[in-house]
Amino acid sequence: MKTFTPNAYRLSKRAKQRGVAVIVVLALLAIILLYIGANARTLYYLGREIKLIERQQIQRLAKPQPRTNSIPAINPPGASQP
Repeated sequence: MKTFTPNAYRLSKRAKQRGVAVIVVLALLAIILLYIGANARTLYYLGREIKLIERQQIQRLAKPQPRTNSIPAINPPGASQP
């Protein structure tokens, strides 16, 4: 049968505290890793969305502009051109 001395009690209490500290640190590390993973996924989807918008803008701007029925502006003789 083991008998605990006061020093042995303190040592076992410290060991329990260290074990709890390790668990807390691991839990915080897991939470941080979840945030990093979520942010990485969000940035990936954001990059895809930006590429899609860029493609749409390029296609829209590459099309010839429609002609209007307005009369083209004619500069009168003697007017300075900018």
